[in-house]
Amino acid sequence: MSNGSSGQGAAGTALGVIIRLLIYGAVLLLLAGGAKKGYEFGREIFCPAAMTGEPGTEKQVTIGESSSASEIADALEENGLIESRLIFVIQAKLFETEFRPGTYVLSTAMDSREILDVLSGKVQEDAGEGTEA
Repeated sequence: MSNGSSGQGAAGTALGVIIRLLIYGAVLLLLAGGAKKGYEFGREIFCPAAMTGEPGTEKQVTIGESSSASEIADALEENGLIESRLIFVIQAKLFETEFRPGTYVLSTAMDSREILDVLSGKVQEDAGEGTEA
């Protein structure tokens, strides 16, 4: 009888080890996935990509006197100028952007940082090319 009891104990111990290994593996996969997503999120904030390559498509966007960063991001996203309104809003706050009202011609070949510079008046539009103001 003692042989049967110790066999069940060993099987239970082995099962416990396997379950712990599976849990540790799942946690590692979640951590790796979270780290990857976090890296991609940070990269998009600090090294944004344009929606298309040159020459891009020009779109006209009007910024009102009391437009918030969120409202501007909505308009840019609707026009296909940015991929993520959340990223744009975070960039606007992070880089302390003060938007100037007006009508702007922006290109899908511009990244969100370039768009922020144009909408804040740091860069003037000039036939699709930005020039220092």
